[in-house]
Amino acid sequence: MSTLHRWFGGTQGMLPHATAAFADIFWTRIADRVNGTGWAGFLPASEDDLFFLRAWLGFEELARSDDGVGQAVGELWRDARFWFRSVLGRELTDFEAAGVEAILRGLWDGLCAADPIDSDLAHRLWKAVYTSLAEFPSNAAAA
Repeated sequence: MSTLHRWFGGTQGMLPHATAAFADIFWTRIADRVNGTGWAGFLPASEDDLFFLRAWLGFEELARSDDGVGQAVGELWRDARFWFRSVLGRELTDFEAAGVEAILRGLWDGLCAADPIDSDLAHRLWKAVYTSLAEFPSNAAAA
């Protein structure tokens, strides 16, 4: 038995570690785009970004049936809340953060679908989300 299998408890034990490592790579790519382009950086900007996004969506799907992978995926979304806060310049309410996450996941899924949504449409929808949070923070907080 290899040292890796012994150390991590087999292939299944390595999966959460692989997910966390990939999450770090994936999040670094998003952070670089957000730092360079602002809010729009949360959406893929190239075919290379789409490749990483498709892989990430695979990990998210796997998280539904594996608690270790689910924990690693959850940690990425906690990091995402930090970036949402940084980009907007204020703390998001739980309601706002959950809504932004749901919309972002939906856009990501739509961009990677077999019949993907138009990229310009995705960017317009994402800009509307940002605009509504940036211009009307009291309305979202009241909801």
